[in-house]
Amino acid sequence: MSNKVIHEENDVLHSLIINNIPENSMDMEVLQQLFINLSAITSDGNFKPVVIRSRGDNFSMGYDCSCHLVKDNDFLLSVVSLGTGIMQLIRNYEAPVVSYCKGFTLGAGLELTLISDYSVGEKNSKYGLPDILFNFPSIIIPPEGMRHFISGNTVKELATGRILTFNESLEHGIIFRDGNLQDAENMATSLNNTFFRRIKGSRFMKNEIIKAYAHHIETINTKTIRLKELESFRQKLRETA
Repeated sequence: MSNKVIHEENDVLHSLIINNIPENSMDMEVLQQLFINLSAITSDGNFKPVVIRSRGDNFSMGYDCSCHLVKDNDFLLSVVSLGTGIMQLIRNYEAPVVSYCKGFTLGAGLELTLISDYSVGEKNSKYGLPDILFNFPSIIIPPEGMRHFISGNTVKELATGRILTFNESLEHGIIFRDGNLQDAENMATSLNNTFFRRIKGSRFMKNEIIKAYAHHIETINTKTIRLKELESFRQKLRETA
């Protein structure tokens, strides 16, 4: 297994760095390594804050379009199980998790940002769920639980598949502030752990929603997922950025 997620640690925080350029796509290896690293971090008892970031120009443009295995319901369910598992690890961690976004933050990349406790983005960053237009399902946040992280109006806006600018995303509460990596790290270490222990549970949906979504994934018609078109769409975004 290649090192697609790099874990760095210093005296005050953990950094998880997605290293799957140019798109930093969330393939099975990235999800597995995020899960493994978060499992280790959340179980070591030190409760240092975590910053999730990436190498290259983009935070993440979503799940890997070259992975045609997602058209198998059982494989897709394993992907979703990893994604929702990552969400639950972040929910249960007793310290802040901060996402630092740049370039495109789309699909599963946006979902990862939304489940973080706080997010910092560069002013040229863009956000969206264009996967919806190509019938690619959410792999981290069950759609019914999306309103636990953003407003109903924002959910409706994202459901159009439109790519939002940084300022639009800031207005919608998708991103919290602009800044660079140092700003994100400073924010992570300045947030109050006790405060986050009290409020984190309220930001996440009941396990019944996760179970119902898993059942939905088992039964959806995966033949309608248009991976090649989604891949071409992302390529055009990168070429015109």
